[in-house]
Amino acid sequence: MSGSLFKLTASETVDLTPQLAEQFSTMPASTTERDLKPKRVEYLKEAVLNGTAISFVWAQAKVIETGETVRVNGHHSSTMLASLNGQFPGGLKAHIDTYTVPDNAALIVLFRQLDSRASARTVDDVSGAYQGLHPGLVSVPKQAARKAVEGAGWFLFNVRGDPVPRGDDRLDLFNRLDLHPFIHMVGRILSVKTPEFGHPVVGAMYGAWERDPEEAEKFFGAVAKQGGGNEVGHPAITLDAWLVDARDCKGDKKPTEREIYTACAVAWNAFRNHRSLTSIGRYNKKKGAPDLD
Repeated sequence: MSGSLFKLTASETVDLTPQLAEQFSTMPASTTERDLKPKRVEYLKEAVLNGTAISFVWAQAKVIETGETVRVNGHHSSTMLASLNGQFPGGLKAHIDTYTVPDNAALIVLFRQLDSRASARTVDDVSGAYQGLHPGLVSVPKQAARKAVEGAGWFLFNVRGDPVPRGDDRLDLFNRLDLHPFIHMVGRILSVKTPEFGHPVVGAMYGAWERDPEEAEKFFGAVAKQGGGNEVGHPAITLDAWLVDARDCKGDKKPTEREIYTACAVAWNAFRNHRSLTSIGRYNKKKGAPDLD
């Protein structure tokens, strides 16, 4: 299919200049072009200004049916670059591929090959790369390691109010060596049977771990394994049942992240104080979540 629907006629890597950015950003767009998304433009701008941008890959195509050469890839990046004025970066390159296609229908097939979703970097890929920097974390299952870091970040930002990087940058928390014992603990507790352990639950785990690592692993390990023995009102059993119900709730009945964290805090505090807990109780927005004991 690809051999007859489009043909690569030129491929070159050139210095990125304001003139080239302006030329590419104002050339006719293909019928397949994505809508311009301000958030993506801003994301690319931050990469340029922070010095983390790499060479941009652009594509254009001559449509034989119309005789017009159109932009196929590079709308967001060329628009961003053309608007930088005095902040235009030095030392960057643009790789430009030029194709010929018989008609606009063939353009769709070409468009689908560029930045294909099937080959895009996922968050798991990025998380695994950060984890791989630390040989001591190799034994931790990757999904659990990612949840540990994201959960700790959730706690630091939402409970403690610390500044935490956005997006994939939050995975830089892998480089905090003091978090590594916590990551190992989460790796010992989480499994495919604990889907209800999302960010607020793992965040509560982190807050509890800061207070008492051994007790935190004992309690949340019991929650994960439906532990607590036959003791009626054991906080681990009560929290486990609540989290499972919360996981299955739909629409307006589904608890918020803050409510989930509060439920964990209530159960943890009962466990720490050797109190029976038969129900979590209703969330009081005015009172908020209790401090962890």
